[in-house]
Amino acid sequence: MKQTVEPKNWIGVLEQQAKDYSDKVAFGYSAKGAELDHQITFSELAARAKSLAVVLRQHVEQGERALLLMPNGIDYVVGFFACVYAGVIAVPAYPPQHRRRDWGRLASITQDCQASLVLCSSGHEEKVNQWRDAQALTCAIVQVDSDKGDQADAWQSPDVDSHDVMFLQYSSGSTGAPKGVMLSHRNLLENTRLISERFDFNADCQCVSWLPMYHDMGMVGYVLTPILKGSFVCLLPPPLVIQSPFAWLQTISRYQEVISGGPNFIFDHCVDRINDEQKQSLDLSGWRTIPNGAEPILEQTLKRFDSAFASVGLSAEAMKPSYGMAEACLFVAAMTTEQSWKTLSSNTSGECVCSGELHPEMPIKIVDPASLQEVEPGEQGEILFKGNSVSAGYWGKPELNRQVFNLTVAGESGYFRSGDLGFVADGHLCINGRLKEMLIVNGVNHFPQDIEATVQGIDEDLTAHGGAAFSLPAVAGQPERVVLVQELSRHGLRRADLAELTTAIRQVVAQVHELSLSAVILISPASLPKTTSGKIQRLKCRDLYQDSALTIVHQWHKAVSQESVLPEVDMPLEPSAEDVVLWLQWWVAQRLSTAIDQVPADAELAALGLDSIDAMTLMHDLEQAMQTSIAQELMWSSPSLEAFAQAITAQQQTLMNSAKYEDESMLEGEI
Repeated sequence: MKQTVEPKNWIGVLEQQAKDYSDKVAFGYSAKGAELDHQITFSELAARAKSLAVVLRQHVEQGERALLLMPNGIDYVVGFFACVYAGVIAVPAYPPQHRRRDWGRLASITQDCQASLVLCSSGHEEKVNQWRDAQALTCAIVQVDSDKGDQADAWQSPDVDSHDVMFLQYSSGSTGAPKGVMLSHRNLLENTRLISERFDFNADCQCVSWLPMYHDMGMVGYVLTPILKGSFVCLLPPPLVIQSPFAWLQTISRYQEVISGGPNFIFDHCVDRINDEQKQSLDLSGWRTIPNGAEPILEQTLKRFDSAFASVGLSAEAMKPSYGMAEACLFVAAMTTEQSWKTLSSNTSGECVCSGELHPEMPIKIVDPASLQEVEPGEQGEILFKGNSVSAGYWGKPELNRQVFNLTVAGESGYFRSGDLGFVADGHLCINGRLKEMLIVNGVNHFPQDIEATVQGIDEDLTAHGGAAFSLPAVAGQPERVVLVQELSRHGLRRADLAELTTAIRQVVAQVHELSLSAVILISPASLPKTTSGKIQRLKCRDLYQDSALTIVHQWHKAVSQESVLPEVDMPLEPSAEDVVLWLQWWVAQRLSTAIDQVPADAELAALGLDSIDAMTLMHDLEQAMQTSIAQELMWSSPSLEAFAQAITAQQQTLMNSAKYEDESMLEGEI
């Protein structure tokens, strides 16, 4: 049933859908990718959001900010819309873990937006309290899932204008200077309409989403757009899909008219991790639209994915490369449902995957980055775009906003500087580089300044403001590769333990940023390229690295091949802690293409150079090897591989003792 009146805000959208699709399930949640564990209808969502909104207004005033610290799921959607119904600005984030990066970054976001309130689930309240107290924050905490009684009838609609900010979208990377994109009700109404038109969202389609709701693709693409069109969404936990991409495709196989996608890396992950037996159980004939975005898109990845799953019904026309940014809510360009993906070449650069057909309501100009003058058709330049979807700017950043928002080009105002390089050919947009120095790895943004500061803090022989982190382009089967170039002090030139120092650098980057470095290059003092004013020239440093023109003192490179010739280590049926340690050492050595004796048993898992994708893959493989479920908390809280193994075997022994006690109790009852 279609809406008769165009709503001016998202309260109106959900209210209308709660009437038109009252008893239809809006969201379902599946913890394991099987049957739904929980579900909520459109009318139930509106009622729960109203009831919680009444509670929120007891703590904060309209226009204040509320941080969402919950895992993906229905409660996240309820908490988000409770903010909307309260006139409170939502700030999507995620629960703090036992990692320094999470705690500091969340505190930076909280301080940047001056959040007065935190919404969390009961299962995470203790951890959220620990984080708040450790960071000396004063914001109140409200549990989304606690029973506060039905207060929906007490809700009073706030006066919300279409230009009011609905939520702040923070980039998924920076710890030092977070930037919250201000997205208004109007921005989001316009962008979700464009998305729904381009990908043909409707009340009959069924979405499957594993994308984090604090990410623009997760929130705008798979929460707001389906609500706008009355579509059903099956939500999966992100760690489940990273650990077992088969669970994602298995879920998709249960539905028809499916819209489901993700960043480029997940498609390589599917090819690499789903075996032939699993593949044959799939039916992907109902998967009609696969949005692919958030990071560089590789032709080889698309070919591999098409080839791997064509035999189980995957349509070659389903893949839809797209381009978007949080500053535009999400969508900027994408292939239409009638188009197959393709590659194009510019006049001045090589061939690349086309990121979509231009949309008339999102005008794009390609300009010379220095002069902001338009380049010739087909030539590469910086991508600028405008439209009603584009944000008014970053929260509390007026100077930065003047530099990148509402620019005038060829007499037209309102353009945003993306910092991305690309070209337009035949009415289609292609992305083939970045002016900005931000790194995007596995769909997550990382700012080089943060990585450099982390490294320079571990040893006084690593020169302050003397490092450059940059990325090399992704290749098939691998994400962007991250390189760290760092100046040594003059004293550091005389050190005999530079190999150990590079190891320490890799470990701290893995611990704090969940990144696996591909190379660590230690260079001579005062040899890092900088401007006359002292600004680090990271892109020039990258060029010097690729041209072998750096003054290198010591270097470490990760093995290119991920293939291992190590003999497989079997897991006994009832393993000891020593058995588990040996298996962990074998798995890490295989992943890093090194020898088992190079993986110390007393090393912390996060310090071995594995990134977050590696860690979740390890958890899945370990659970498969031991034929049991393992609490993820054990991995991050254990100080070493040995401690992790001991915690796992202790957990197993507890479960076995419990099962034995239950069996004995049943026998006694029978006697």
